[in-house]
Amino acid sequence: MLKIAGGLLLIAGTTLMGMRAASGIQDEYRQMQYLQQIIYLLQSEIRYSRAYLGEAFLHIKEQVREPYAGWLAQMSRSMDSREGGMFSDIWESGTEAYLSEAGLPEEERKRLAALGGRLGAADMDMQVKTLELYQEQLAVSMSEKREGMRTKMRLCRCLGVMGGIFLTVLLV
Repeated sequence: MLKIAGGLLLIAGTTLMGMRAASGIQDEYRQMQYLQQIIYLLQSEIRYSRAYLGEAFLHIKEQVREPYAGWLAQMSRSMDSREGGMFSDIWESGTEAYLSEAGLPEEERKRLAALGGRLGAADMDMQVKTLELYQEQLAVSMSEKREGMRTKMRLCRCLGVMGGIFLTVLLV
């Protein structure tokens, strides 16, 4: 009786691990969607409000959730106080400090950090075009992630269940 209970708990535990891994894959995609919305907001602030970057960050931070709001607020403060060096340094350090635990894939965080180098040294039209280019790259990354996401999620769940059954058979 105790072996059966232990086996069921083992299967339940590994199933939950598989479900958590699948949830992590889905969360990465959701974070990419949210980042896309933030970039759209930034693009429209620059294009239609003719706001400079620091001012645009302040407006957008009111509309987004953490950790993105903290990231935008920190960049605006650093730009206003002129500390932190060049814009690309402020952008990159803020991205690493605030968005490393946001759930974005590593490659997307690196691409986002590199965006600051191109964004800070441009006029408004070039900033908008740079953001449009980043939007296209992000859309391609999202479509690639979406293609394999369903399969990977199913695989994680199945591996969780099958791994638990395998370990139960092996131990009992």
